[in-house]
Amino acid sequence: MQKVNAHNKPSQAEDKVDLVALIRYRYLAYWPLFLIVAGLSVGAALLYLRYATPVYHISSTLLVKDDSKDLGESNILAEMDLFGSKKNIENEIEVLTSRTLIREVAHNLNLYGDIYEEGQIRNIPAYDYTPVKLQFPEPERIMSAVPEKVTLQLQAKQNKAILAGKAYNLNDTVQTPWGKMKITAKPGVDDNKLYHVRIINEKQLTQELLTKLKVTPISKMATVINLEYTDVVPNRGEDILNELMKVYTAASIKDKNKLAASTMEFVTKRLDIVSKELSAVEGKVEQFKTASGIVDIGEQSKLFLESVQENDRQLSESSMQLSVLDAIEKHITGKSGGQSIVPATLGLSDPVMMELLSKLYQTEMEIEALKKTTGENSPKLTALNRQVEKLTPSILENLHSLRENLNASRVKLQSDNARFNSMLRTVPSKERALVEVSRDKEIKAAIYTFLLQKREETALAYSAAVSDNRIVDAAESDPGPFSPRRMMVIAMALAAGVVLVIGFITLKDMMNREITSRADIEKVTAAPIVAEILYDDSNDAVVIADGRRSLVAEQFRTLRTSLSYIGLNGDNKTLLVTSSISGEGKSFISVNLAVSLSLIRKKVVLLEFDLRKPMISKMMKVSREPGITNYLVGRSNISEMLRQVEGNENLYILPAGVIPPNPTELILNGRLEELLRHLKSMFDYVIIDTAPVGLVSDARLLAPFADATLYVTRHQVTPRLYLKKIDELFRNKELGKLNLVFNGVKLNSVQGQGYGYGYGYTEEVKRKKNGKPKSFIKGIFNL
Repeated sequence: MQKVNAHNKPSQAEDKVDLVALIRYRYLAYWPLFLIVAGLSVGAALLYLRYATPVYHISSTLLVKDDSKDLGESNILAEMDLFGSKKNIENEIEVLTSRTLIREVAHNLNLYGDIYEEGQIRNIPAYDYTPVKLQFPEPERIMSAVPEKVTLQLQAKQNKAILAGKAYNLNDTVQTPWGKMKITAKPGVDDNKLYHVRIINEKQLTQELLTKLKVTPISKMATVINLEYTDVVPNRGEDILNELMKVYTAASIKDKNKLAASTMEFVTKRLDIVSKELSAVEGKVEQFKTASGIVDIGEQSKLFLESVQENDRQLSESSMQLSVLDAIEKHITGKSGGQSIVPATLGLSDPVMMELLSKLYQTEMEIEALKKTTGENSPKLTALNRQVEKLTPSILENLHSLRENLNASRVKLQSDNARFNSMLRTVPSKERALVEVSRDKEIKAAIYTFLLQKREETALAYSAAVSDNRIVDAAESDPGPFSPRRMMVIAMALAAGVVLVIGFITLKDMMNREITSRADIEKVTAAPIVAEILYDDSNDAVVIADGRRSLVAEQFRTLRTSLSYIGLNGDNKTLLVTSSISGEGKSFISVNLAVSLSLIRKKVVLLEFDLRKPMISKMMKVSREPGITNYLVGRSNISEMLRQVEGNENLYILPAGVIPPNPTELILNGRLEELLRHLKSMFDYVIIDTAPVGLVSDARLLAPFADATLYVTRHQVTPRLYLKKIDELFRNKELGKLNLVFNGVKLNSVQGQGYGYGYGYTEEVKRKKNGKPKSFIKGIFNL
């Protein structure tokens, strides 16, 4: 077995026991207080839950096409599709949480005036069953810095509404301090019923809506966005989320149609020009044929005409392509007219140019979307602008290359036309003139047909434009409120109550300077506690007698049995009893221990050696003179001093005698050792009741003559600061074999569980615990 050193601090196992004892004796003793505070806490929590405004959680999901999640599938036709627009999911989240969309939602749902019904404790929102509707055509006129709360009273029979003390006509647009307003009432509303209206300006309402809105992707790889909103009215939250998705979808389609609208405008203008030119040329042909009487031309003229027409058509196409290139260059270099996207790419077939223009368009669309949510100095916006700056030189370089190729092609075509013109000289003059006129007509007709085809394609793309997002789940609120959570509120209230009581007890113990439990002693000193004596409220000096079976008497019998274990046996028969201060009950312990020993037929002498404040002679009702001081000065002998206790032939008292002015010098005059030697030869036990060790040095002077020492501490009397002094006395063995007696223990509901129950002392324990009848509340405060 592992050897334990009694002079060392307790081990970890002992520390664990101390913790259990601390909980048992310090906190569990106050279980009625814990129970009452727990009941009050739960009651307060239930009251809060009864009148707290519940908050609901509303959610919906939205599927968005995201180019960052593309798995790499691409082709040249997809890159050239300028009417399609892939989206970056992070940008779309920023758009969904932008102030622009939220303001539009607030305007569409007319959320600037919340109507409440007056309740006993709190006002109840009347969104679902509001009897009146407030419309704000000019929300920007609401200029109040904080939300205003005004009263609203309907007078339907008079077709009036009293708003903030002023009457307004129902169903009319009227001028109010918050701008123009229209107040409409449902049929069958109660007259004179009072409502409350909360009017908020556009900026604050937008901020409130954004605070309650949360938009997140459901995972890193998914393109589905989760929209969450919290509101005290679930139907209003559902309306806000559904309207937000509706506004977002409309804005997405509007952005997609910008390029189609620009292309349609360009084609329409060109059709007007070509139509006029074609009409003029057809008039010339008709006029020439009528004047010349020409009906048909020869095969040679037909072949020549076809060749010339093809060359002229190519020349016209190159001219149109040059015009398109000029328009693109003008857009890139100057962006005149506030136009922010490429106007058209008709006639261009170069895949590199088309791919570059597609990238430029997508980048510009991202810039426009990002400008709605961020400032001009946003890092992401700056990066996109840099990307545009990098694309511009490549596009201009490719554009110049295409222009050079087109110019070279035009030179070749003009050269061919010159060759064909020399052939015209072989054709009769009338036919040659007809060919020249017809050539312009065919060219204009071909261009006109091409433009009509492009206009139809653009119109089809414009009308078939759909959003790149789809609503997966419409907004729906949870069945129960999100906050407050019933079990969490109750648990937090219980925890707060327990912490409050623990804090109160801890603070009380910190302010309490006296010993309150056995655990307080064991935490500081390793000195053994041989007995705990309960508090006795009978005020009797002697609580033990032959045949008496009280709980306190049994504890003294237990202390009597423990004497053999602390070294009192055989020739070791001297016991010193002391304490820290006066009032701890050392004389009470000495007297009752002596009586207990006399009951087993042991001859006991009790020395009243507290020469400064003797109490034993008074307690036992014996004469104090002559006594110890008389013997120490040589004026009395032992037989003259001994007083036999009446009714007890085995118990003798040696009183203190006259209170001397110099007790210390008397103890040291040399007669003490002779006195104790005679007494040990005459008695089985010699008990010395001495002065408190914390006040005078008498106990230290008597300790060398004692075989063991009982150091008395008392519940709620002994100051805690003396425990360290007791530990020093124990470790230094200044008082010999020092053992502690914990006296005057006052039982509470926990500590009383182990005392007396089942051994015939139940009623006495209850009496000591309860004392005189008292009210329950007073008992709790006394505890």
